Amino acid sequence: MIASVVVDIKHMGLNRQFDYIVPTEFEEIIKRGMRVVVPFGGQLRLGYVISLFEHSDKAKKPIEDVLDIVPTISEETFMLIDYLYQMTHQTYASIFETVVPSQIHLKYHKLIKLINPDIVDDEFRSLFNQKDELKIAKNNQSYDYKIRKYMSLEAIEVKQLYEQKTKDKMIKTYQYDMNHDYPRIARYQDLLDQLDPNKSYIKQELLDFGFSESNIATLKKYNVFIDKEEKVDREISHIFDLKDKQITLTSDQAKVYEDIKKSYHTYQKILLKGVTGSGKTEIYLNVIEDMIKKGKQVLVLVPEITLIAPMAQRLKSRFDHVDIYHSALSQGERLDSYMHMKEGTTQIVLGTRSSVFLPFYDLGAIIIDESHDQSYVQTDHVYYDAIEVSKLRAHYHNIPLILGSATPLVSRYYEALQGDYELLRLDERPFGIKQPELSLIDMREELKHGNTSMFSKKLQEAIKLRLSRGEQTMILFNRKGYAPFVMCRTCGHVPTCPTCGISLTYYKKDKMLKCHYCGHEESFDDTCHACGSKAIKEVGAGIELVESILKKTFPTARILRMDANMTKTKGSHEILWHEFKEEKADILLGTQMIAKGLDFPKVTLVAVLMADLLLRIPSYMAAEQAYTLLSQVSGRSGRLLPGEVMIQGYELDHYAIKSAAKSYEDFYKEAIYDRKISRYEPFMHIAQILFEGHAYLKTYQEAYKLKKNIEKLGQNITILGPIPAYIKKHQDRYRFVATIKYHEIDSKIFDLIDQSQSKDLYIKFYPNQEIL
Repeated sequence: MIASVVVDIKHMGLNRQFDYIVPTEFEEIIKRGMRVVVPFGGQLRLGYVISLFEHSDKAKKPIEDVLDIVPTISEETFMLIDYLYQMTHQTYASIFETVVPSQIHLKYHKLIKLINPDIVDDEFRSLFNQKDELKIAKNNQSYDYKIRKYMSLEAIEVKQLYEQKTKDKMIKTYQYDMNHDYPRIARYQDLLDQLDPNKSYIKQELLDFGFSESNIATLKKYNVFIDKEEKVDREISHIFDLKDKQITLTSDQAKVYEDIKKSYHTYQKILLKGVTGSGKTEIYLNVIEDMIKKGKQVLVLVPEITLIAPMAQRLKSRFDHVDIYHSALSQGERLDSYMHMKEGTTQIVLGTRSSVFLPFYDLGAIIIDESHDQSYVQTDHVYYDAIEVSKLRAHYHNIPLILGSATPLVSRYYEALQGDYELLRLDERPFGIKQPELSLIDMREELKHGNTSMFSKKLQEAIKLRLSRGEQTMILFNRKGYAPFVMCRTCGHVPTCPTCGISLTYYKKDKMLKCHYCGHEESFDDTCHACGSKAIKEVGAGIELVESILKKTFPTARILRMDANMTKTKGSHEILWHEFKEEKADILLGTQMIAKGLDFPKVTLVAVLMADLLLRIPSYMAAEQAYTLLSQVSGRSGRLLPGEVMIQGYELDHYAIKSAAKSYEDFYKEAIYDRKISRYEPFMHIAQILFEGHAYLKTYQEAYKLKKNIEKLGQNITILGPIPAYIKKHQDRYRFVATIKYHEIDSKIFDLIDQSQSKDLYIKFYPNQEIL
């Protein structure tokens, strides 16, 4: 038997299947989709079985090991892999790496055994343990020369080892074996009578029963206690109480719910457009309850980790067997959630975009909240849109896909109006709760009247009023750090990232300069590296500066800040959300992560600072993203008590900002007109090709050459550029982009891209996406 295998090496030159002989002992168990270990290029590698057949002239080496009992890759997942390959033209190995959780990938080691220690030098000899063994990571090149030297002299043997990246959590347990023959058992009988011989106990439980350490050791020695290793789950802990709201659906909610029920057991794309605070979550919960009663599973996606805790509280308060999956969990917690899916013990999965690839045995519905959010799109590594993947999965299982949003994507709302989605609406908040009053505040007028503060007089008074009433305020300022950059006032030098070439953001508290694109960090130095002057000064405003001004302006206020820097540690999103929900702070200051989906009953004031900055993004979607953010954050106000929203800025005349005080339909009419005139989505598809290379001119020349070759394909596409990308340099590579407008993509474009790839030029295709 022969197995055709994709090997986990992400190189375009190896982007194909390789044939291996299936040893006799594996013939009965091996199946398509299983993980295997195969010899490749003098080493062992992880592979995935794509097909099995009887004969191949190319197969020379046998499979080393089969790692699965049941296939890791199902037929449904193979369908998703094929889709991603057609969409992105990335290597199969890269796509498998994206689809398969990293916790079950392999890590590799070398085990070096010392055979003849007399030949080996003392320094190298000192690295070996008492068993004359040395274990080093596969990619550790520090000793490559000595390893090759001593292998040739037959002083050492080298064996490659592999293991799953994340392992099951195992604990030692003890079980009382009544069939022992220990003659002195009587002295322990009172203690042993407390134990159930059919149950295993951890050591602490035995100690709690009154056994001592020496008792346990003695009873183990004489086989009264049989010890063994048992797998245990890593529990995801929460700080919230499991208390669900008892809510009866309003007539509007009930109508939407009944309409959704008509789509059970059939593929239907549903766009649930409900204003902020209209109770979309209540409808989700009713749909989920129906599915659980039918023995079905449900996938619930949210765009941000910030939204996991509030949704988890609602789900876990009402349902059993809820698994959570996102990048802020530990590797072990994610492995356990994945294994629950494989074993079929999960009813509900709540996660961010990567959860869309998890295995389901009987999926009944997919619910995607805040479906307008761009976080559902992955742009680094392998590009994918979790909503597009969800469409494929919903179609495969013949189930409804429910997309909820107060501010749907313009292109999706257009499709819904054309009948491509079933459009359901919730146009009012329940129980007569009104939308908050919204006002636009021109900060130029504030300057004219002598107010140089970041906060208008009206906003300052509004915050003071909330503090006096014991109500809460949320403030959105979408800039990280203390200042966007620092500059020498003597020579004008601005510290930049050594690999990306963009200015470094200043973090005053940490005294650090950081790059938000590659993660580079360096200590802040108040001496200019260019001229030696001490005239270094921060320029512009970041969220840390806003926080410091807030504290000075409102010294008695309790202030929480929620941004990427404050949510690095595990559980920090949930802690901040819970503290504000429990009214342990008066003001929540945050970046865009506070704008969506959060429900704080005591928030009666929302403010947006420098709102016009949201439009300074070089993208045709800038207006839509600005409107969405303003509308979403406005919806955090007045969820229970009468609310107010104040949007500050210096240029507030743009329709995206003005529409925040109107309806979504007012914004949509302006936006769809712009899109039609400019031939953007939904009237044309937009894709971009990213070119990266170490040589500036050579990279541009190759990009221009490819553009000309694409233009020769025909009249069905328009290609613009190439121009420098918004991030002109990243990780020491210069970047250019070409933009393509098309109705249907010509697959020959991928052939041209493949022909242009080289070791000096990296090219990546981004469908339906703009690169920043």
